[in-house]
Amino acid sequence: MPNATTSKYFLTTEEKLKHFIVEVLERSGVARAHAEVVAGVLVEADLRGIESHGVARLDSYYVARIRSGHLKPQPNYHVVRETKTSIVFDGDNGLGHPVSKMAMEAVIAKAYEYGAAFGAVRNSNHYGIAGYYAMMSLDHDMIGMSSTNSVKYAAATFGREVTMGTNPFAFAVPTGNEPAFVLDFATTTVPKGKIEVHKRKHKKLEPGWAIDEQGNPTYDPDEALRGALLPLGGFGTEGGGHKGYGLGLLSDIFCGVLSGGCFGATLPFADETKEGAISHWFGAFRVDGFRDVAEFKEDMDAELRYYKESSVAHGAQRIMVAGEPEILNAVYHRQYGIPVHEKIWDGLNRLAGELNIAFDLAK
Repeated sequence: MPNATTSKYFLTTEEKLKHFIVEVLERSGVARAHAEVVAGVLVEADLRGIESHGVARLDSYYVARIRSGHLKPQPNYHVVRETKTSIVFDGDNGLGHPVSKMAMEAVIAKAYEYGAAFGAVRNSNHYGIAGYYAMMSLDHDMIGMSSTNSVKYAAATFGREVTMGTNPFAFAVPTGNEPAFVLDFATTTVPKGKIEVHKRKHKKLEPGWAIDEQGNPTYDPDEALRGALLPLGGFGTEGGGHKGYGLGLLSDIFCGVLSGGCFGATLPFADETKEGAISHWFGAFRVDGFRDVAEFKEDMDAELRYYKESSVAHGAQRIMVAGEPEILNAVYHRQYGIPVHEKIWDGLNRLAGELNIAFDLAK
């Protein structure tokens, strides 16, 4: 939960935040149906405690790019290639969330018929949290997967040049009584948004997060934003940084190379405004293609409980599994309110005034 002693937060509700996002995007030229998808993804991020990918992106990224002409508010999303078990969409430089939901829905429909399917989107933009799309499979007794490449923020292992994105992967696995297993992680040690959150809060970075422009480890958010993020595992190979580097490159292959979109050298840097540079990848497969679903879910519950009930290390309170902290965050935020950092709140208030929208977000 947010630390009120170091930063000021305002509280809002899920319903108010969704309504506000839809209003802002509609006033910015986005079709209402697409605006509602974006609102759903952003609010899900904030509910789950992933504030770097929630409403904080609305003004500074989505609306700003629409206003500058670098993102189409009403794109022509369309299919460019399709087989029985695969599909590729062109995002036409629109918001990444609606076309990604379309792609994952198509993948799930194909998986129903053929057992497994994969999809991709090229010529797109930021699509929010990867876990949102992987989790779409859960209600269908399927295991879901998603990944996206991104503009360049990170260096390769032993490099100091910014060459790759944060390139997250997400996997969602259905369960019975236990919370679903949802593994959603950047292939850098942290996403760029977390550096920005630390900058807003005037907090030092942790070891292994970033390097400065000379390739030296840094704990200063400003130096990190001028330098590069590090791959998952940190500096060099001693902590497994080469593994994070390999995963990030794999994401770029699945998303960019496979879809026919931008990748590697053709991806822009963070301060560039290249249109439609981002690509996404999706997958889903039916559990019943392997075994009885009820028995699988029962065993998944046992699998997760085994780890959660194992001995706790000294000083720790409990053991959790992937997805559980986010579910607890969502329960808490639905009851007590979604926190919005004061700097983001002020930006939303200003945006509301510019668009002549009532600013009524307070819980």
